[in-house]
Amino acid sequence: MEKLTKILLIALLIIVGGGIAFWKFWPKKTAEESTTTSTTEKESLLATMLAFNLNDGLTGIQGAGNKFQEEGWNKFRNDSNLYSQYKTSLEKLYQERVGLVKQSGFRVDREITGLFTWNVIEPEKGTFDWELTDLAAKYAREAGVKFSAVVQPFASWDQAGTQPIASCTALDFAWYDYKAGPPKDTEAYKTFLTKLVERYKDMVAIWEIGNEYDGQCGGYQNNPQGYFELVKISSETIKEADPQAKIANGGASELTHQDAASIKSFWQKFFELGGGQYLDYFNLHYNSERSEGAKSDPSTYLEHLTYFNDLMANNGGKKPIIVTEIGTYSGTPSSQMQPPGGGQQPGIGGQQPGPAGQQPPPPAGQRVQGQSSLPTQSENFQAAWYFKYSILSFADGAELLFIDLVGQDNDVIGGSAMFNTEGKARQFLTTLKTINAKIAGFSKSEKIA
Repeated sequence: MEKLTKILLIALLIIVGGGIAFWKFWPKKTAEESTTTSTTEKESLLATMLAFNLNDGLTGIQGAGNKFQEEGWNKFRNDSNLYSQYKTSLEKLYQERVGLVKQSGFRVDREITGLFTWNVIEPEKGTFDWELTDLAAKYAREAGVKFSAVVQPFASWDQAGTQPIASCTALDFAWYDYKAGPPKDTEAYKTFLTKLVERYKDMVAIWEIGNEYDGQCGGYQNNPQGYFELVKISSETIKEADPQAKIANGGASELTHQDAASIKSFWQKFFELGGGQYLDYFNLHYNSERSEGAKSDPSTYLEHLTYFNDLMANNGGKKPIIVTEIGTYSGTPSSQMQPPGGGQQPGIGGQQPGPAGQQPPPPAGQRVQGQSSLPTQSENFQAAWYFKYSILSFADGAELLFIDLVGQDNDVIGGSAMFNTEGKARQFLTTLKTINAKIAGFSKSEKIA
């Protein structure tokens, strides 16, 4: 038996369903080696989300948000006055975000909207516009992070005959003019993807193929065969351009949604078709505890992890899990996102600064009449929640958790972010940084009680 002096042993206590559990996390290095390895050299277990969110650049530009949401990206891009203001706003925003990312200490940032969208980069067939993605990459490099890049395989010229879904009008969908469906010109899509990877492979840690395509607004609802074909084509094309690239599916929606049976069927068929062989990670979302009707329930989260782990084990073998959307709020929410699972979530990210002079929240547990059905949650509660759910994740196959970087106070989504819109860190960031410092790079976990 190895001496304890040669093993770095971390024991963590979690309260699950009223019980007590302990886990040990075993490192890849011995204790002696660990003393000579700085935290920045270790693998990171946590990551930021939407540090360089294109939606946030619209804030403060009169009429910009409405025009963009009403008319879509292509018309907005062609308004030279608005676009010039928008670029100036983005650059100022990114300069501020660099400092926050550095303060987090994490090394991957997930970007959903626009930056890796076919419609934005190739607005006309054969014409490429890298300006916005180059700008974000410049500041991400300064911040010391790589992207988890959400590839949106939609271009309005390729989707010319596709009808927008009437209920899918959120800002996130305006980047591809609300037209989502399987690429019609497959060779053109592969050309776009090859150029994208060749240009940004040194800045991308993970390529995600879409976002919640099991839902209503993703263009593939009830079409797991089509999504399998998209992942196959995308994975093969990306790895041809960069053999070291890592591929993940677009995040799976929550199983707590009313369409849970449809979501399960989608992923079951995807894996039965052999989709797992084209993935390096399986990507899932758990927004259930920052949405209407939320309640802290770690057993429900564990059911998500168990379901997908078992599904993969029965269809070619498990993949490491990344949880690219997760969190709970602090404060008293005065706004809600739509129930999770309805497609790509319009409420995730893009939090706008709240009004000045907000009133302090009422005591913990007190509901706000006429505004929200959700109780107040303290930052202490939130920090304990992130601790608990992080350890549950890492003990059950997750390798990376993504947490929103910036969000407004007293908002069900914004209140789950690391920093508020004034740049003040929420208490749980210290919790996450401590976890990352203690067990990043662990080789295995073991439940001991």
